[in-house]
Amino acid sequence: MGRRAWGTVRRLPSGRYQARYLDGSGRQVSAPHTFATKADGDRWLAKTQTEMDSGRWIDPKAGKETLAAYAERWVETRLVRGRPLAPRTAELYRAQLKNHILPALGSTPLRQLEASDIRAWYGRLNGPSGPGQVTAAKCYRLLRAICTTAVDDNLIARNPCSIRGAGQERSSERPMFTVAQVQALADAVDDRWRALILLAAWTGLRIGELSALRRGHLDLEAGTVSVRSAVVDVTGQGRSYGPPKSAAGRRTVAIPPHIIGDLEHHLARYAQPGADGLVFVGPKGGPIRRNNFSSSIWAPAAAAAGLPAGSHMHDLRGWGATIAARQGATTKELMHRLGHASPTAALRYQRAEQERDAALAAAMSAALKPPEDTTRA
Repeated sequence: MGRRAWGTVRRLPSGRYQARYLDGSGRQVSAPHTFATKADGDRWLAKTQTEMDSGRWIDPKAGKETLAAYAERWVETRLVRGRPLAPRTAELYRAQLKNHILPALGSTPLRQLEASDIRAWYGRLNGPSGPGQVTAAKCYRLLRAICTTAVDDNLIARNPCSIRGAGQERSSERPMFTVAQVQALADAVDDRWRALILLAAWTGLRIGELSALRRGHLDLEAGTVSVRSAVVDVTGQGRSYGPPKSAAGRRTVAIPPHIIGDLEHHLARYAQPGADGLVFVGPKGGPIRRNNFSSSIWAPAAAAAGLPAGSHMHDLRGWGATIAARQGATTKELMHRLGHASPTAALRYQRAEQERDAALAAAMSAALKPPEDTTRA
């Protein structure tokens, strides 16, 4: 049996060689396979020692867990800013895993995930028969985050998700409404929902935030609405009220004065009583259900108002941000109104207005025509 400064290599009865070393706890660890020559065993020990000293070593027995098992554990234990995933976010992640990631990769052990496997999977997902580029980007980001944690857990040596730009969404431009269309939309809904449409459009609040709004969150004398909670509907878990998605989501937004009268009318006729009463409820006094509202209230009103096909309630949020950008709102001011911690969305609305301004400037130049020279025949 040969000896070296670190680890040992011995010849087996089969004629092959086995490399072993002692780990930090004094336990003897064998190489995951035998070697044809003693020199091969020595090289494996030297490489293992170098990786251990540099912190790049991965236990050969690690990473046997399948992606499916590890991903479920990842969703259950994932922390964002020290907090567990919001129920709705966990539900969305599980849906992406179930529908688009695990059918192709779920049975693969973590340590066997290769960059070529990821490229082939993403190519199919982003191809003509896949769910579309936006869904593909979301699923890729989720898989990359899971694999990043696996690297941190020393289960795999490197992240196999290495496709440049694969996680960037290239969404098609959402429809932009005119002021007249938004007014027509508010006129088209039942009187019970008029204030909700106007508040969504002119303040940019999300439907989940509007559904959780209480009387005490409205200060109509000061002309403000405070966002302190949001509604989340999770399949199989029912409805829950919790804080906004991020700390930036807790905010107080100024209400344009021209809709204060509509809000006063609404509070007097439709809202639940008391400071803790919900502002927006259905005819039977129950809270808003997103899916029911979209199909029975939004869809017919959008058609009656002449909104573009495929318009969503959430598009009012973008409309309100765009209107604010047209009035000169800064990136920070748009971030505050939208409740965003990142400037990405705010910059998108500002960029749209800059492009529109450039188009207007070009049109102004095109409108100039040289005066006709009447002295020429």
